[in-house]
Amino acid sequence: MNSYTKRLNDLKISQAKSDIAFKPLFYRLNNGAELAEFQKVLEIPSITITDQITDQISEYVKIKNPDRKFSSDELEKEVKKHIGETPLDVYGVWVYYPWSRRLVHILDEQEFIDVRTSRNQYKITPKERDILSKKKIGVIGLSVGQSVSVTLAMERICGELRLADFDKLELTNLNRIRTGVHNLGLEKVYSVAREISEIDPYINVVCFPEGLTEKNMDDFFTKNGKLDLLVEESDGFDIKILCRYKARELKVPVIMEASDRCMVDVERFDLEPTRSILHGIVDHLDIPTLKSLKTNEEKIPYMLDVLGLETTTPRLKASMIEMQQTITTWPQLASAVTMGGGITADVSRRMLLNQFTQSGRYYVDIDELIGNKTNPADSTASSETPGKKALVDHAYMTSAAQSVKTPASELNAEHAKQIVEAAITAPSNGNIQPWKWLFSKESLFLFKDSTDPDFFTDPKQINTFLSLGAALENVAIKASELGYELNSNLLPPGNMENLIAACTFKINKSVSKDPLAPFILKRHTNRKAGSGKPIAETVLKQLTETVKDNKNISISFISEQGKVEKIGQMVGICERIRLLHPQGHHDYFTKELKWAKKGELITEGVDIKTLSVPASVETALKVISNPSVAHLLNNWEKGIAFEKLQYSITATSSAIGLISVNEPSEINYLRAGMAMERVWLEATKNNLAFQPICLPLVFLNYLDDKRYEEIFSEKISFQIKAVKEQLSFIFSEISKKKDAVFLFRLSEAEKPAAHSLRKPLKAVYF
Repeated sequence: MNSYTKRLNDLKISQAKSDIAFKPLFYRLNNGAELAEFQKVLEIPSITITDQITDQISEYVKIKNPDRKFSSDELEKEVKKHIGETPLDVYGVWVYYPWSRRLVHILDEQEFIDVRTSRNQYKITPKERDILSKKKIGVIGLSVGQSVSVTLAMERICGELRLADFDKLELTNLNRIRTGVHNLGLEKVYSVAREISEIDPYINVVCFPEGLTEKNMDDFFTKNGKLDLLVEESDGFDIKILCRYKARELKVPVIMEASDRCMVDVERFDLEPTRSILHGIVDHLDIPTLKSLKTNEEKIPYMLDVLGLETTTPRLKASMIEMQQTITTWPQLASAVTMGGGITADVSRRMLLNQFTQSGRYYVDIDELIGNKTNPADSTASSETPGKKALVDHAYMTSAAQSVKTPASELNAEHAKQIVEAAITAPSNGNIQPWKWLFSKESLFLFKDSTDPDFFTDPKQINTFLSLGAALENVAIKASELGYELNSNLLPPGNMENLIAACTFKINKSVSKDPLAPFILKRHTNRKAGSGKPIAETVLKQLTETVKDNKNISISFISEQGKVEKIGQMVGICERIRLLHPQGHHDYFTKELKWAKKGELITEGVDIKTLSVPASVETALKVISNPSVAHLLNNWEKGIAFEKLQYSITATSSAIGLISVNEPSEINYLRAGMAMERVWLEATKNNLAFQPICLPLVFLNYLDDKRYEEIFSEKISFQIKAVKEQLSFIFSEISKKKDAVFLFRLSEAEKPAAHSLRKPLKAVYF
């Protein structure tokens, strides 16, 4: 054992015994019992004595005679006159602070208060000071609450402070809590109580080191007198709500400050005892649910309900995405906490003096109050480039149909409608439904609706042609069910760039009904996690055989778990890249993902409900939907949470499938779309969950774009190239330079709660 070890351990044990001390000891030497105890204090080793009582008396004399300007001699005489026959050592009070072994000689209570608050006048009048001195304030949570509590004490806005926090000081707290490293490991309540008593030992401080609980809540609010004001800065959402119910029951006003944008929330339950807590924004929350929340990820949706998602700053929103990814907890800065302490104390004083009687939510946003008068160019704006947009309206379609020579057709109007209804159930990238249909000359004409040629996730419009091909496959399947023989003229010659197919029909009662017809309306995307259970080889063979008649199309499956997980990693990387890229972000949140308003049906784009994600993920998507948040995460090179989310889902797949074409061409993409639909319907027939995961292929297509280096940073480019290398290693089709067009996952999974809807027929059928 080292020579110092035993002594060090003894000192630690001795120190631990005094760690809970937070109340100073008072000694008035004209009291015999206190004098005897005082003499014992003087025997304590290493005691430090501070005796500036003469200066304090001088200050007292001066504030009592503000109209006089004393010379040194005059002041000295007045001081002696004031002291009279009392020995100087006996005058006033000796205060001992056991945690620091400091003995300080100060004025007795009333004189001390008069001197210490003299420079508050007349911001706070003596009468107001005396009113405030009788007030009792409770503070829950001592991060922001520490700054509030100390400021309340400095202004002497109360006579008693009740402090509740179960946490101990950690080194990470010192970014915003004003204390020294010598207090690490000390309960926050004791640290704050000590600081207050060192500023003003006459303020009564009551500590609740276990924090506020349902068990001690009555004592906190009412023991030795009811609270006059509650300052709520708790991290516990159940306590945040429960303490407000108690405050409302007892008619105690509540103030809360959030350091983000210095949001101050005031609830005057003393004046409005029936008002909804937190202005009604949490009326829908369930207390038992709140109590069960453990992780920050679980708490975020509820925290944003309390703070208000739309009013938080982009930096806080971006930081929330990184919680439990690259940071562990809510970020707070000392500047904001300090400012919040001052503002909360100011509002508290005015509430207690009935100078401010309103409830509400207020912001003291420094970025808005003190900022550049002109905003710089928005670097988060979409990087879309206007493309050629042909108007595909009824006149255009009619003219195009008339210019095409078609064989005689026998399709009647009712069957035409049924076939188109089946066709438009086909899947499409982002559910944008890139089709319009014309019934003319007893035939059906399919047009590409070119209203959006610059979709970020469809740089070569491959996904558009896949969707159109899937719709045409549904036409063929439905036609067979209705007893028609179909002839599809794909991409008819001429100058009609948006005419995809001219379909003619002949009645043929001997046509075999396609066995996949019953599954057209049952087919859907299932994004839920799978069981990982292997798919029978016979089923994979059935899926492969659905496209065997199309020589230009190939399909392959990967079911080895290690490779499935590797693909999951690549899908995750690409999801993060897409969400943080300016145009990718713009397209996803303005054209794809939708949040339905009350009573609204989402018939274009992807309804958030169909993603089947937990509330925390939905909240994260709401947060990142703000372009400024995505811009920050992109600059910080963060956002791994979205990467992990996609990986965690894809890694549960039983198999990953890839559809490729031998030669890249629009007609082959249409055929690949037909194959894709047949595979999907066959999977539906076999009760398999099916989800497209095409983002890696989208980014591979960008590698051939001449603008590639302008679109992506060098680091992102490197990541995309790495994705290509990994995919090439797993799928031989890519390494053989076949055109990979559709990547999807298969699994056994629970059914999703909602399916994507389609535009009404009248919007796409003429």
